[in-house]
Amino acid sequence: MTVQFPGVRGHAQAQARLSRAITRDQLHHGLIFVGPRGVGKATLARGLGAALHCKEAPAVGCGSCTSCRRIAAGTHAGVEWLAPDEPGGRVKIEHARALAHRLEMAPFEGDRHLVVFDPADAIGEAGFNAMLKTIEEPRPGVHFVMIVTGLDVLLPTILSRCLTVRLGRLEDADVSAIVAAQVESAETPPTAERIDLAVGLAGGSAGLAVTLALDPTLDASLALLSQVVGAAMAGPPAIFGGNKSPLWQSWDHAVGPVKTGRPARERATLRQLCELWLLHLRERLRGRDGLPGVPPGATEPRAILGQLDRVQALLESLGRNPNVRLSLEQTLLSLA
Repeated sequence: MTVQFPGVRGHAQAQARLSRAITRDQLHHGLIFVGPRGVGKATLARGLGAALHCKEAPAVGCGSCTSCRRIAAGTHAGVEWLAPDEPGGRVKIEHARALAHRLEMAPFEGDRHLVVFDPADAIGEAGFNAMLKTIEEPRPGVHFVMIVTGLDVLLPTILSRCLTVRLGRLEDADVSAIVAAQVESAETPPTAERIDLAVGLAGGSAGLAVTLALDPTLDASLALLSQVVGAAMAGPPAIFGGNKSPLWQSWDHAVGPVKTGRPARERATLRQLCELWLLHLRERLRGRDGLPGVPPGATEPRAILGQLDRVQALLESLGRNPNVRLSLEQTLLSLA
């Protein structure tokens, strides 16, 4: 029998494993959900909460009872989230201490309590140290899920006390279904062609596919990538052709007319360009055509691998290089 937690698509093995552990009353008190960004780690954690609390479909969740609906809405006292106040921020140490103190009385509703750290790397060493005893020796029925994209962000003391659940990328059919459901309420829903493109670019990440499907800058970034790949093939005349050249006109169009904060906008433009460029090169490495409208570029696997390394290095240098246009010029020159 296939196990499917409410709202969860894909990750069949992980769902079956977790459901079986609940049925046998052997669910580990500390779980680490690790996998690429946007593959549904938080959704699986929410589904696990339903599986723990649902009385209609124990160990699975029916998705329609009061408990399941409240968990989906974030109003069930038996499932709570510890997250930073702002995306990319850190969890305040006082919030971690308050959680540790509060869990001395858990569970609050039903006989289980699930705490999700999303993302766990936002907690930091001090926060984990404040909760270490609570995580090591929780009260009966209390479970933790730590959501991360890599295990290196967690302290060894946490890794040694938790069970890792690895989540891979989703199948394109699952990504398409998730995107279709997420974007149908958008003010300007994307076309079917845009959704197909977003799914193809996302590489099994539903979160990234939704972002791309709704991103108004995607077309300009693809046009810029086409010029960038062409300039790398043509060499210095195309790279240093001046602001009126096709390459740098395309760059200005992708950056857009910004009155303030242009350096930040240029970094964002170059970041998206690099991500699209990497996707294009990976597709080429698999023997496929690459992204639509973008020249194929190098054909030999060794040359493509070399380009992948250079583009990855450019992406990783964004935070260190204040002049992103100069960084792009240097990368293109190295590829020419």
